[in-house]
Amino acid sequence: MSLVAPAASGDADEEGGTDATESLIIESAVTTVPSSCIAPEPLRSVFVGSVSKVDANFVLYNVESERFGTVADLLRDGVLTVRYPIDDVKYLDVGERFLVGAVAAPSGIRGDTPVLESKVRVPPDMFGGDAVAAVQRVSCPDYEDPVRTLRANGDPIDTGLLKPLLGDRSGLLGALLLPLGAGLGLLFLLAATRFLITGAIRGMRK
Repeated sequence: MSLVAPAASGDADEEGGTDATESLIIESAVTTVPSSCIAPEPLRSVFVGSVSKVDANFVLYNVESERFGTVADLLRDGVLTVRYPIDDVKYLDVGERFLVGAVAAPSGIRGDTPVLESKVRVPPDMFGGDAVAAVQRVSCPDYEDPVRTLRANGDPIDTGLLKPLLGDRSGLLGALLLPLGAGLGLLFLLAATRFLITGAIRGMRK
């Protein structure tokens, strides 16, 4: 690590010194991001809001507070529209509050309504990244993806496989009871068939 002291400037004092304050620059602290690395997209807004409606993969929020940026110009009828991947909206229930980091969506995707984009889950690297693609490894800075929707306290949203069933108790009961009922019905049918065949055989013997 090398330290570079910039040349001093300023008028010399009576003893031949200068009254300028020298500063040190740490060259290794200057980060150069390789051109092949992808930098995170700048956020348009970070806000806390409650879900008022879910329409396909669009979620309408009542904005309660703004943490970064402003969305006043994006509101329509008092609500803010945010687009999500279609598989993410099932984790966002009406009435729940979330902390949303969003970027601007392409214009015109919902007519004249301004739309932001966010997501619940971070997609994994496909095909093992550049190691499998046989591309030369490049050391990229680790960025935490800011385009995320979290719980209002900053915790990640539970995206486990059983989350949709646990949120829908009737669906969970149906998923458990229907196979059980079908199995019991099949057993009853087999037992009744065996009873009838046995009775018929005994009748023929008499």
